[in-house]
Amino acid sequence: MKRVIILFVLLAIGFQVEAQSAKLKRANKQFERLAFVPAQKLYEELMGTKQETAEVLLHLAMCYYHTNQMEKAVNLFSQHLSSNQGSADELFFYAQALKQIGRIQEGDEQLEKLYALSNLDLRAKSLVENKNYLDEIKSKGDQYTLKNLAINSANSDFGGYAYFDEILFLSSRYNSLTVKREWSWNGSNFLDVFTAKENNGEWIETGMLSEICTKFHEGPLCFDGGKGLYFTRNNEGKTKFDKNGIRNLSLYLGSVDKLGGISETLLPFCSSEYSVGHPAISPDGKTLYFASNMPGSKGVDIYEVAIEGLGKFGTPKRLDGNVNTDGDEMFPFVAADGTLFFSSNGHIGLGGLDVFRRNSKGEIQNLGQPLNSMNDDFAFVLKKDNRTGYVSSNRAGGKGDDDIYSFTYTGPFEIEITGVVADEKSGEKISNAYVVIKDAKGKQITSVMTDKEGDYSISALSGMAYTIEVKKDGFSNQIAEVVTTDENLKKDFNLKKAGVEFVYEVKDKLEKTPVAGVSIQVSDNKFNTTFNVTTTESGMVSRKEPTYKIGDVVDLQIRLSKDGYLEKTVQLKTTVNSNVVNVSELLDLALSKLVVGGDLNDLIEINPIYFDLGKFSIRKDAAIELDKIVSIMNKYPKMKVELGSHTDCRSSMASNQKLSDKRAKASADYIKSRITEPNRINGVGYGESRLKVNCPCEGNIKSDCPEEEHQKNRRTEFIITSMN
Repeated sequence: MKRVIILFVLLAIGFQVEAQSAKLKRANKQFERLAFVPAQKLYEELMGTKQETAEVLLHLAMCYYHTNQMEKAVNLFSQHLSSNQGSADELFFYAQALKQIGRIQEGDEQLEKLYALSNLDLRAKSLVENKNYLDEIKSKGDQYTLKNLAINSANSDFGGYAYFDEILFLSSRYNSLTVKREWSWNGSNFLDVFTAKENNGEWIETGMLSEICTKFHEGPLCFDGGKGLYFTRNNEGKTKFDKNGIRNLSLYLGSVDKLGGISETLLPFCSSEYSVGHPAISPDGKTLYFASNMPGSKGVDIYEVAIEGLGKFGTPKRLDGNVNTDGDEMFPFVAADGTLFFSSNGHIGLGGLDVFRRNSKGEIQNLGQPLNSMNDDFAFVLKKDNRTGYVSSNRAGGKGDDDIYSFTYTGPFEIEITGVVADEKSGEKISNAYVVIKDAKGKQITSVMTDKEGDYSISALSGMAYTIEVKKDGFSNQIAEVVTTDENLKKDFNLKKAGVEFVYEVKDKLEKTPVAGVSIQVSDNKFNTTFNVTTTESGMVSRKEPTYKIGDVVDLQIRLSKDGYLEKTVQLKTTVNSNVVNVSELLDLALSKLVVGGDLNDLIEINPIYFDLGKFSIRKDAAIELDKIVSIMNKYPKMKVELGSHTDCRSSMASNQKLSDKRAKASADYIKSRITEPNRINGVGYGESRLKVNCPCEGNIKSDCPEEEHQKNRRTEFIITSMN
């Protein structure tokens, strides 16, 4: 696309001027007129002569660059910059050429040199601020599938613009036998507008839109869905050259009549001194976007202008924000949801032009591979389904110069969840309400405050489950679970006044993930009431208690239970100091999962079980700890446990084994007598065979371990062997 509309600010009709006698003067004149093919030939003839200067070397490198001979361009840029510091543009074009032949890291190094030269140049600044851009671009590789269309030819083909039940595309495939229609940028044919229809899943060319085609370039266009066709064309007439003799681009409005004819009107803000092209219409038909290098631009920039009526427009305005850079931004397209897409070589990418989008936060995002490549990717068109469309590229593997590809997007969309927060009773809008959104695992994604009108807006992804919680002092919290689609979602909240909201959030103790389906029984000792609630997928549940107010003392007993988890009972005694009491911030509500192989010591607080010296009878303090095991096993009548008694290394191995076995069996017998199905527990003595801390002292080995380490080895374990 370097050869056609991509660098449209340089588009010109090249007329060879042979009046100069000196070859160098002729070459420079052709270069100034952007006739790169004849200029390249002349510069090549000057190589190796006395006329081979740094300027000749640079001009020939630029000729190679603009005619897509990147290997040659890289070699000459390298030679030129080895003995010259290089301007910002020279470093930039060298970086772009390197990237387009796959030498991305070297290209980035040139951009870093550009940043050192000018740290305000956005072309380099975007690289310095995002060193990991390449990983981010490549990470999107599974979100697009591309297909080369059957209408592509060996010439330049690009587009895919909707036009009634057809599509319009641009192609240089046509050449008249009577009128020479080649241009001196690269010797290819001029672009014309063609139509295509879908037939059995393939787009087939149906003809040329001859009503607007001339002997010069017709370029990117858009159809407003009614009678307006905006299209790009070279300026016409003898007075349509700029001061350098270049025939720039202008925008025309073609009005379609009932018979299919088109009457043309030049848009009022066009000029022979600069180019205007690449039109795009907003979904509401009130704004026209276009690309231009008009005064005030940095390179080629994207502009917008209000459509005030048929053929009537406001004053063009360069897009605010960070869309435009010191490079070139062009081929704007506005999707049905208002998202702006465009191509740029100024934002950091893979090389050449990449396709970008401006999200709802104003951030610029590269659409990634494989939609973008190391070459030029442009003319992005998204259909109303927001998942399919067209993109054009001169990437390797195509049929010709530029090719049109259809694409299907399979990844998630960024959508907006919006709504209003209001008082349920009065309907009055509530400002400064805290709105937080969490994913299905309970992880907070983002949060916002409602504005003075009670409105909020949160960015989210399509096809996801979220929990939205709204909080405001003086009102009860409100939680809603939503599942997003490809469309923006509206979710309003009506908050209730009075009362105190109690919020319970339960997580897995080990995995720290939300636990859904937990039955929570709350007994209020102050009011002698009991109620039950169950956690949602987010692991959360809330309940408003209208009898409470700020300053009240709370005395609650909270019992948590769920199959597969250890039941838990906790006490909450606190003073209410806000309209929301987050119980999980005051108490540990995490539940421990019951798994085979787990030690009950890790799940509940069990103090060491002591025996008198050399004895194995159950002491009163040991019975208190064993009763905790009795309680658990009676709550879980299918649980089986192995009670293992362990000693330290002191005394003989045989005596340790014998004593531990007696203690284990005595402890197990104590529990057996107090549970259903006594065979669910058995006692095993391990003596010193399984030291937890490496403190051996058998035979001639003398241990220097402190007493506290020996104590760790003297332990009783309660290992779950079955939960069936």
